Amino acid sequence: TNGKLWNSSSEALTLTDKKVWQGSHYANFPEIIEDGDSSEFTHESVTDDADSHGSVAGLVYRRRDGTKWVVYTDIQRQPIHWGQIKTNLEKRGKPKFKVAKFGYIASIEIDPVSRSPTMKASFELEA
Repeated sequence: TNGKLWNSSSEALTLTDKKVWQGSHYANFPEIIEDGDSSEFTHESVTDDADSHGSVAGLVYRRRDGTKWVVYTDIQRQPIHWGQIKTNLEKRGKPKFKVAKFGYIASIEIDPVSRSPTMKASFELEA
């Protein structure tokens, strides 16, 4: 997977955490992305398991201005439309968010005032 990250937040962004579920754990994710810059990376799929292929990772970047953090989650069967996800985050995002669809529940929360927040998410069968 080739990734490109743009920063137009008026401050530098610093990589503070990452999680690799599938793929190379040695990917060279950008450590700092200056305001007005972009940075690219490649995350290789490296597995011998025929049932587990591709690359899946999460990256956490932060800035130092005390931004209020919000989160959004959804459960979808159709292809993902990232533009719509971003719009939903901006319009419906909150410090805690929960959705139930198709017999599942997805929930997510984040500390809205921490300078280095921890995000917690869960995905489970609906009871």
